[in-house]
Amino acid sequence: MNTSSVEKKFVYLAIIFGLIIMVLTPPFQAPDENNHFKKAYVISKGNIFPEEQDGKAGFYLPKEMVQYIEEQNSKAGDFEEKFEFKDLYMKERLPAGYSGTQFYNFSTASQNPLGHCVQAAGISVGQIFAHILDVKDPSVVYQLYFARVFNLLFYVVVIAISIKLTPILKKTFAMIALMPMALFQAATVSYDPVLIALAFFATAIIFDIAFNREVSQVRFRHLIILGGIAYVFYAVKIVYVPLLFLLFIIPKEKWGNKKAAIKKIGVLAIAFAFLFLVFKVMTPHLELVTQDNSGALAHEQMIYVIQHPIGYLKIFFHTLNHTRQFLISTTIGTFGLIDTNLYCVFLGSYLVILPVVGISEISLDSKHVRLMDRLTVFVSTCAPIFGMFLAMYLLWTSTREGFGVGASEITGVQGRYFIPVMPAIFLFFSNQILQRNSKIKKGMKLLVDNSELVITVMLCMSAIALLLRFWC
Repeated sequence: MNTSSVEKKFVYLAIIFGLIIMVLTPPFQAPDENNHFKKAYVISKGNIFPEEQDGKAGFYLPKEMVQYIEEQNSKAGDFEEKFEFKDLYMKERLPAGYSGTQFYNFSTASQNPLGHCVQAAGISVGQIFAHILDVKDPSVVYQLYFARVFNLLFYVVVIAISIKLTPILKKTFAMIALMPMALFQAATVSYDPVLIALAFFATAIIFDIAFNREVSQVRFRHLIILGGIAYVFYAVKIVYVPLLFLLFIIPKEKWGNKKAAIKKIGVLAIAFAFLFLVFKVMTPHLELVTQDNSGALAHEQMIYVIQHPIGYLKIFFHTLNHTRQFLISTTIGTFGLIDTNLYCVFLGSYLVILPVVGISEISLDSKHVRLMDRLTVFVSTCAPIFGMFLAMYLLWTSTREGFGVGASEITGVQGRYFIPVMPAIFLFFSNQILQRNSKIKKGMKLLVDNSELVITVMLCMSAIALLLRFWC
């Protein structure tokens, strides 16, 4: 199985199709791109901390900018609404002409700035290029595309490093990272690509330590990096922290004796605590008090879950079953403002081929995985998924009209939230049985070696879907 150039092929495909998807996706026609851009924009202007006005957290933004963003966001679900290249071209090139600012409260205002630093850096670089290119008073569209490009570059670089680093599941890493939904996210403004890339990197580091024979022991640099990633997860989306339980699959001999193991775990904890304290000291409390009753409803919802654990489990499994089509679509390929799915034939094909490629590759890698390791993988991947549903049940479902406290279904969960944990899942299926049959082994090798073809077809179909949805 040729894996020597997987990361190179990934870079080529990700850059080419990422840029195509970026250009074909009109401004603010991606999930929550409006709020993510606003946060990145204020950070690029040096406004890290939200202000409080009338009991709400927010920032001062140009009125005309917000008006344009809201106009674009209002087009969700309207398939008759098409975009003209000339309008976008003029909006990007003409001076913004913003006349004044106004205080705005938006969903990302109080979030930790770490998740939006990459996009903010893109906007800042865009301001520098504005002077070079003689673009006076850069528009919101001009700045948006710089934020998108930086998001894509960060995603591609970190994922490529992860693929190169991991000794197993290289093709599966690439296939998941190039999944239309993942690449669509990377080509727009969101902190999700940052979290996906860091999750892949953390998984690759742990796989390298656990399965690479050339790595004889856990190094301090590994733990410092993992401690930093753990803090980013904690600060931006805490449900991904359990993914680092994968550390328990590392063989005991690579930790050293008991004293050395405790010391190494302490290094990880110190790296996390250092970042925690730095941000605690340097930043004021971001979660400003608001006048709504969402906190009280979330508390009531938590009490309901504690008092009805079996009932909540029934709600959880009912939601999985009832919303499975939506969850599958938003995992593999849903574009626009969650209103444009790939045709079911492509969703269904990828839903089958991806697991087959992953199971085939881990079988061909011939790695022995103990029962306890499988249980560790199960917990490390299921805990973030279960935590995502619980978080949305507490914080989102409780506040939605028609749902509320004790609702019979969980709302707000999208399949794209599960992408960060997907590479680790396939370690659970490691076995040496399938390759005992020479014909099955040959078939698995053929499928894995040609997985790029499947990816390329899916991305071509995605580009066509975006073209038809927004421009034709």
